[in-house]
Amino acid sequence: MKVAAISFNDNHGISLDVEGVTHIGTGVPMELDDGSWFMELLIRTNSGTIALQLVADSPDKLAIGSDNV
Repeated sequence: MKVAAISFNDNHGISLDVEGVTHIGTGVPMELDDGSWFMELLIRTNSGTIALQLVADSPDKLAIGSDNV
């Protein structure tokens, strides 16, 4: 069984455990009108898709992966 675990800890916290993961992927970062950057993180499971919308002040801050910890 594949499981995804997501944790955000910077003044605010959210934790999410997802079972039955079939795919994890991201969209291409895009610049918004106000100069901030946006990217979707998609987690596909046996029962549906979770879409997280990430926003940052630079595209570098949207990098996801173990090399970016």
